[in-house]
Amino acid sequence: CLQFEALHPEGICPGWSIVVKGETSSSSSMFEINLLCDPGDQIALHFNPRFSSSRIVCNSFLNSHWGQEEVNNTFPFKAKEPFQVEIYSDQDYFHAFINENKVMQYKHRQKNLSSITKLQILNDIDISSVEITKRGL
Repeated sequence: CLQFEALHPEGICPGWSIVVKGETSSSSSMFEINLLCDPGDQIALHFNPRFSSSRIVCNSFLNSHWGQEEVNNTFPFKAKEPFQVEIYSDQDYFHAFINENKVMQYKHRQKNLSSITKLQILNDIDISSVEITKRGL
């Protein structure tokens, strides 16, 4: 279920930071932050914290198929407690921070960074704010 969507036609990467503040409703929650490419439904970054397994799964959906999952077992989230996720992109990686602590980096698989123009947030999350800001490289 779609919670939030924003278009950023000039591109979100590189040099931009996305900050999502919110909380989840239960310990069985999972939510997704997706960065999508124009045109089509390609996903440059699928960021998916799964509370039931206490893992963060990242992947990309390019050329109509999912790539290799990257799984991170650092899981600083707690159900029903507020959190902040920041995803920052440089030329080579997405960097993910939870509550200002870096938890992982994910190498760009979509090489045309300027095509990444849409932010989408799905599923079990109550969002209090979303910011897209220029951090610079």
